[in-house]
Amino acid sequence: MRFSLIPCAGLLLAAASATLAQAPAAAADATLEYTVEQRDTLIWLGKNLLVDPAAWPEVARTNRLPNPNHIVPGQKLRIPARLLRSVDVPATLVAASGDVKVDGKPAQSGAAVNPGQTITTADASSAILQLGDGSRVKVMPGTETQLGQNRRYQLKANRSAAPAGESDGLFASTMRLVRGSVDMAASKVPRAKPLEVTTPTAVIGVRGTEYRVHHDSEGVGTSRTEVLEGKVQADITATGKPGAALNEGFGAVMPTGAKEPAVAALADAPKLPAFSSRFERPMVRFTIQGETMPLRLQVAEDPQFERIVKDLRIAQGGDVRIAGLPDGTWHVRARRVDANGLEGRDAKGSFVLHARPEPPAAMAPAQRAKVPVGEVQMAWAENTEAGSYRLQVAKDADFQKLVKEADAIVGAQTKVRFEETGTYHWRMASVRPNGDRGPWGDARQFEVKPMPASPEGGLSGDGKQMKLSWSARAEDKQQVELSRNADFTDVIARAELAQSEWAIDSPGLPGAYYFRYRSVEPDGYITPWSSTLKIEIPRDWSFLWYFVPFVLAL
Repeated sequence: MRFSLIPCAGLLLAAASATLAQAPAAAADATLEYTVEQRDTLIWLGKNLLVDPAAWPEVARTNRLPNPNHIVPGQKLRIPARLLRSVDVPATLVAASGDVKVDGKPAQSGAAVNPGQTITTADASSAILQLGDGSRVKVMPGTETQLGQNRRYQLKANRSAAPAGESDGLFASTMRLVRGSVDMAASKVPRAKPLEVTTPTAVIGVRGTEYRVHHDSEGVGTSRTEVLEGKVQADITATGKPGAALNEGFGAVMPTGAKEPAVAALADAPKLPAFSSRFERPMVRFTIQGETMPLRLQVAEDPQFERIVKDLRIAQGGDVRIAGLPDGTWHVRARRVDANGLEGRDAKGSFVLHARPEPPAAMAPAQRAKVPVGEVQMAWAENTEAGSYRLQVAKDADFQKLVKEADAIVGAQTKVRFEETGTYHWRMASVRPNGDRGPWGDARQFEVKPMPASPEGGLSGDGKQMKLSWSARAEDKQQVELSRNADFTDVIARAELAQSEWAIDSPGLPGAYYFRYRSVEPDGYITPWSSTLKIEIPRDWSFLWYFVPFVLAL
């Protein structure tokens, strides 16, 4: 398969002194146009421009010159490219983000890449290769590509002792895409031949345009191209017939064995969320509403997307989840992917991530816990990055009605006194030793409950029973204890009741007894023990009347 640019007339007219003039024959017969300067002769040009100085007669025949010894300044000559002197020059790796290798060795920005060398990028890595004519090849994550050719053709006679500079020639460059994706930004300058990207199934030749090329090596092997600017001619060489002219906004899919390119319009850009607030968790999550197609989403360090660090595929209607980003400003772009794998127009945005130092993990009170009024212990698991912590307690989930705010808390716990019952919310944040404040953690809700009401009661009138009662909710169970001592280490009776009263036979033995209760709510919350009720069982001295007659007889 072959792709070649359909050049626009404006670009060709803009090529002043040296422009490409493709011969109608094969690419090997392509000619480059040269403008004759003062003192030029064909023999002089042969010595200064041609590989074989004696080949100047072929230049004369190509241009059908009636008198090869007479050429004039300003005259245009077509010179076969195969006759011109040319030299391979290295391209420059102007950006390398993540795991980027050249011929299997780690590569850094600024490295030279020679023709024949292979660039590979890992899944979370990208690179940019600048060719001799200023064109840029953005190597996407998970890609393997090779610089096939980066050749400069000399098109200006060198009349000085210094060697000709790069501006004195035209370039012919090719890239070979083995797998993955490259984004091409071809400079709008004259070239010795169109900038080409070859894949195992296709050749894409372009001049002055922006386009993408993908090759999926799995299955039968499929190449795809999407035109973002300019025009591309997509031909399948095996058929020997013209293929399809792709205008801006169109793409083509070409699996191995296809008889013609499958051409389709590119999908419109999706609508990204506004990203008005910063993300404060290491896992960035958001939804692109109303999507009925899968998406390809990329995250980069820069707005030009020259340093791409994430390349994600999002299922139709799926949420976007991006992990592993450090804090900072990030740039995101997303495009729809149609049923044939063609990728559409880009939607772009940016967001701020400030998730560190991460808040400590809250431990107590737990979510929706219940605690009694009084002193409540707030506890958390410490963050090793933190030097201290911040605490907020509020009556509302938005933390507008603060009842407690503390900074510079050291350690894994603190105590806060609550005198009022009700629902409260609390959250924590970490502070680095240098004062860098992290985001607030997720808020937890808890309820401060009143202490149990004091119990009432004592011995019945006949002294045969203890009758005890207290104020409690009907839905709560009641746990009760009766002890011989105030610290309840000598419990003589305990029970679990469905009502807030207890009648028990009197223990019989005189002395002090101690009673307490606590409530068990339906959700399992157990209140603190109530205050202790002391009950005295008096001694029975009635047996002394039996001794009265004896005493009187004395």
